Amino acid sequence: MSVLRSKRQIAQTEYENTMSNLYKYSSRKTIAVPKRRQKWLCDKIDTLMNSAYSNAMEINTSFFRNNHEMNEHIQEATRASIKALRDLQQPLLVLWNVQKYEIKTMAEWLALINKEISLLYMLFQDQGDLTTMYMLDWRKINSTAFLKNMSELHRYTHGKVANAKMCYDSTQGRLLIEHVNNAFYHTMEANRKIPTTKEEYLLRDKHLSESLSNLNKMNRSLLSYFNLMQYSENVMNEWSDMLVAEMKLIQGVKKSDKERFKGLK
Repeated sequence: MSVLRSKRQIAQTEYENTMSNLYKYSSRKTIAVPKRRQKWLCDKIDTLMNSAYSNAMEINTSFFRNNHEMNEHIQEATRASIKALRDLQQPLLVLWNVQKYEIKTMAEWLALINKEISLLYMLFQDQGDLTTMYMLDWRKINSTAFLKNMSELHRYTHGKVANAKMCYDSTQGRLLIEHVNNAFYHTMEANRKIPTTKEEYLLRDKHLSESLSNLNKMNRSLLSYFNLMQYSENVMNEWSDMLVAEMKLIQGVKKSDKERFKGLK
């Protein structure tokens, strides 16, 4: 659906200005991350922001032969921009946890993202998926055993990989980061909302299972990393203990959930 002519200029100004502010804000935050950590924490965020920005700016800057061609391109560019913004959820959670962001900074960043998504939908009178993105809740994380341990395991793993020999970055290091990022994300997603329906419970259980799967995959990579880096026994035990503890905690949550939510419909 194309933009109403009477609303086009106002909407264009709003979504372009908001996107520009978001783009600059995001760039400032990723540049501020220590260089050795940027490849692990910022590359995906920068790539997605480039995609969101370029697609949003294409909406009113391309030349078209007719209205049909214009509308097709506008809708495609808008969808691509919105998708890139929504895909920021996981890498942002990863960055915020590893760098221990304050609530205020996370809230400012999310406010810009959610506002831009809303403006892009409003521009074409499309409701779309209006579910807002979310930030880390440190109080909930620190008061819940399986969330707190997952947060610490995630941060510990990033610290070890970031300071390891760079020759392992593209192999064992990348595998460890991918697995621990996925485990962390699915654990946070599982606890995003307490289920009130059977469908919500099944989704929570699926996220917990995905987290367990990724934690289990870390075992092989850790063993290889231990041998390559020749870590001390203390480091090996500390890292392994957190991993094993998290798997047991999540298994316990899954077991208690089964009883807790068995009556949901």
